[in-house]
Amino acid sequence: MNNEFDEPAFKTFERDGYSRVAESYANKTAKVTAQVNIAVLNAVGTTAGMDFLDVACGPGFLTAEALGRGANVTAIDFSPNMVALARTRNRNARILEADAENLPFEDGAFSAVVCNLGILHFARPEQAVAEAFRVLRPGGRYAFTCWTSPSENPFMGLILGSIQKHGTLDVDLPEGPPLFRFGDSNECKGVLLDVGFDKVSTSEAPLVWPFATPTEFVQELSTSTARLGPLLAAQSDLARGKIEQEIMDGAKAYLTEDGGKIPSALIVATGLKP
Repeated sequence: MNNEFDEPAFKTFERDGYSRVAESYANKTAKVTAQVNIAVLNAVGTTAGMDFLDVACGPGFLTAEALGRGANVTAIDFSPNMVALARTRNRNARILEADAENLPFEDGAFSAVVCNLGILHFARPEQAVAEAFRVLRPGGRYAFTCWTSPSENPFMGLILGSIQKHGTLDVDLPEGPPLFRFGDSNECKGVLLDVGFDKVSTSEAPLVWPFATPTEFVQELSTSTARLGPLLAAQSDLARGKIEQEIMDGAKAYLTEDGGKIPSALIVATGLKP
């Protein structure tokens, strides 16, 4: 694992990137990843009256689902534009601009904490998990998700495989922790156990990335993601053309009469605070 990188540069890149693509992310990527919201809410036993924290809430789709179950919801994100979108969508939630690695809450403030696809965007994921543990009450549950590894994830495998075949992953973007570290169930369990969680478990939640045409699929990757888009843009013109064609050719295999549907999956990791 890479522990040697410029943490401030990585955090600034992630925060600014998600602010830049907030609207397009909300219109596409967040709708795709919202397919696992029910699994995440069920993992922490979300019920009416529960004090619930949504970490890295993005545009607020999971926040809305928790409100729909009657929970008392607080949500945070480090991206100002994401916070603005989440507030517009969720008038009855308390939504703050804050850092997952330094939560602005007292010890034991919540009965449940969730983080859907946030952990791969944290410079210090162990610290973020430790903060979730701190703000949970005894008996409270925590759940986070991350993409499964490209070898087991056709969506990620197609994109990264195309880049590796025709381009390079070694581009001039701020480095961070390994992107698929928590695509390994043992890593998920380990980070939870290390900070003190009990009854740790993982499961896999399937989802699909829908698209109308292969060309639209590539366009969506470029405009609704904060890292994949810049990664594609950083390739040479020749390499980028070949990468995009490879992705489009691969996407054709997933076309149906109802449009394209590329399968993917997330790991859902959960633990109980003793």
